Amino acid sequence: MNTIEYELTEAEAEVAGARAAWRLWLAAGLVKRRVAPLAVFVLALAAIAALELAGMISRRAAEISLILSAAMFMVVQLAMRRGLAGMGRHGAVLAGELRGAARLTLDEVGFTREGERPVTLPFKQVLEIEATGELNYVWPREGAPLVWPRRAHATPQEADAFLAFARERAR
Repeated sequence: MNTIEYELTEAEAEVAGARAAWRLWLAAGLVKRRVAPLAVFVLALAAIAALELAGMISRRAAEISLILSAAMFMVVQLAMRRGLAGMGRHGAVLAGELRGAARLTLDEVGFTREGERPVTLPFKQVLEIEATGELNYVWPREGAPLVWPRRAHATPQEADAFLAFARERAR
């Protein structure tokens, strides 16, 4: 059993919160939000052009249809921008949840974070364990990650051993 105690700095919590919010936003449906509207718009353009060229609709009807399709696509894009702005607010909320003193325990079963917001994360629910420059993330299949700073370990070798054990168990 390995245990570390830490407290994320304000800057570390902001970085971790922003990264978590971005990743959660992407996981919630990048294709649905970004690619699908573009594909529908392109298909609409192609269908309108084909119908007009085949003489099935008038040129005026085709022009109106193109303008309406472009307007709908722009509305979808504006809604996506609002979603991105909401992601920023979600990142700030997550940063607030990550702040505070904590104790992280790694054992044969998984991770246990004790502190203001306790979390238990068994290895079978771990999607990925990621080590960035100064922060380590344990991404669960759903929800916000566990985050701790690399500086929480006594030595860099201890930090590497902690991560290696966690990654081996999470496979």
